[in-house]
Amino acid sequence: MSFDFVALDVETANAFRGSICQVGMALVTEGRVTRTWTMLVRPPVGRDNFDANHVAVHGITAAQVEHMPRFIAQWPVIEGLLRGRPVVAHNANFEMGAIREATSYCGFDWPELDVACSLVLARQRFPDLDRHTLDACCAAAGVSLTNHHDALSDAVACAELTLQMARSVQADDLDDLLTASGVAWGRLSESAYVPCHSVGPDVGVAVPRLF
Repeated sequence: MSFDFVALDVETANAFRGSICQVGMALVTEGRVTRTWTMLVRPPVGRDNFDANHVAVHGITAAQVEHMPRFIAQWPVIEGLLRGRPVVAHNANFEMGAIREATSYCGFDWPELDVACSLVLARQRFPDLDRHTLDACCAAAGVSLTNHHDALSDAVACAELTLQMARSVQADDLDDLLTASGVAWGRLSESAYVPCHSVGPDVGVAVPRLF
């Protein structure tokens, strides 16, 4: 099996998790990043205020997205890039929560996605770290993170972190990496979300992909 997936990161404008204002993706094909995609978007109407605390984290302002398309217009493009590929995100519960809230608010069905979380994996691969934020995990793995909280930079770093963890256990694909780490796939479907999660300390447990 080939090592193919898409790493995803989103930034949000305010406390409403669906207030997506930037999306970044890194496509991994046969074990290397082969394509990247990013876009600033205006959050959904009525949920598009920019909270000062969020702006302080990612630096994106209302003025920067003023002339960008709304999330509702860009979602078909985003979904098309995600469809048919396993998705990896660091703290995937946040990204999947943002996707769920934004799509529901805009009247779309949730997409069907297999989901792996590099944070859950890193907790197994780097158990001695005090924290497992993306920057801390990348530093531990020797992965470059050039502009933390830029969605594209974070997506690329998530992809490279996942690949580095796979190399450390000689995994041939994501199934191998999850199995070696004792981690189960997550699943987002039209009606439910099951998070990617640890299934215990034993290495080698079966963790079948859900789609």
